[in-house]
Amino acid sequence: MNLFIVDPSNSYRNVIKLTLSNEETQITEASNGNDGLAYLKKHKPSAICVAHELGDMDSFTFLNELKFNKTLNNTPKFLLTSNSSPDFKRKAYDAGFTEVFIKSDFPTLKRALHSLMLYATLNISARVLYVEDTQSTADYTRHIMKSAGWKVMHVKSGEEAAAILDKTKKSFDIVVTDLVLDGEVSGIGLINLIRQGNERIRDIPILAVSGWNDLLRQVYVLKHGAGDFIAKPFNETDFLARAINLIMNKRARDELVDEQAALYQKVNIDSLTGINNRHFLDEYGDKLIKSALAKNEAIALMLLDVDQFKEINDMMGHSAGDAILKSVASILKNNGHSNDIIARYGGDEFIVIIKDSNQQEALKRAETIRQQVAEAEPLGIAATCSIGLACHDKKIGLQLVELLSSIDESPEDIELNYQTLFKAADHSLYAAKQAGRNQVCINNLLKPAQ
Repeated sequence: MNLFIVDPSNSYRNVIKLTLSNEETQITEASNGNDGLAYLKKHKPSAICVAHELGDMDSFTFLNELKFNKTLNNTPKFLLTSNSSPDFKRKAYDAGFTEVFIKSDFPTLKRALHSLMLYATLNISARVLYVEDTQSTADYTRHIMKSAGWKVMHVKSGEEAAAILDKTKKSFDIVVTDLVLDGEVSGIGLINLIRQGNERIRDIPILAVSGWNDLLRQVYVLKHGAGDFIAKPFNETDFLARAINLIMNKRARDELVDEQAALYQKVNIDSLTGINNRHFLDEYGDKLIKSALAKNEAIALMLLDVDQFKEINDMMGHSAGDAILKSVASILKNNGHSNDIIARYGGDEFIVIIKDSNQQEALKRAETIRQQVAEAEPLGIAATCSIGLACHDKKIGLQLVELLSSIDESPEDIELNYQTLFKAADHSLYAAKQAGRNQVCINNLLKPAQ
């Protein structure tokens, strides 16, 4: 956002700059009316803030001169004044100022200046899909949107609009549609198609337009997924206000989603390997395994450890170790299925929770992973891994319990869950290490380690 200030008082210009200037708001200034008008002939700021007394003219004269510059018609204009009388304010609003701020009221001035951000949304850019079959209405509405600087694609039928939404790669900021259209797809039908469409289009804001303005119709349209409703004939200000509100609300929601995604990334994703971390595993791994065990579905837990990882780090440096960890994570992802959980447990240990996989399937996948790790040699560094597996399905559930009970528990104390599967996989991993490393071992194929 670019805010242009015209005020002969250097102190007030500094107050505004200190209050609003940041990464998102750039401040440009002029100290008199003529300099301000000269600047505005070449530039189009997001908002204009003008003192009443400018030295060479007053604010009303300044505003009258601006009216000849049609490109600034929709730019919000604010008056800074010491005159708080109702008559003066009324005169300022009649002249065309968007808002009047009192200079002497610093707390209110500070809050009001921050509100400029909202007014400046009048100058947002937007890409619009406009659906209207009456040419005269389309010409008028398209002129309104193009005057606001928006890019408008106009079609006359719901079928055409649906085809464009299906093919276009660049998303629209808003869809404006009449309810009665040429063809078989009505405005309501188009709204339904959008709301039931793919992720790329289903959240596009929709402004519905109709010549009928009864309450029942409005409620019906809104319940079907329109964001707002406006009846024909409408004026320019009302139409733009509704459209801008829908666009800005969508952008605010998108920013929130992006912030939540960034927070999720920070909390749940391992920064080195790009896969899930232990926090994610603790949050969701237990739930997945509990669900599978409750339904007596097959599930496997794979525990992978890079062989002699400490020695590699000590001899070749941490960059070599990092390259190996990234390589292992990539191999695990490439061999994973959509409903797997793949995570870096810590250090050089990785966990894969494999749903709907019996022991033979899990064993085959683990062996493939072991071979690929040995063949990868990132940065020319040879590395191997050992893998321990614990599997549960109808055939070997009792054998898993027997294995765990033979280690240090009695069968009646054993509850099959994430912890017990992890313990069995860890036992298998230890056995693989003891057997010489670079091996895969599975729980029910082993005797308990001594």
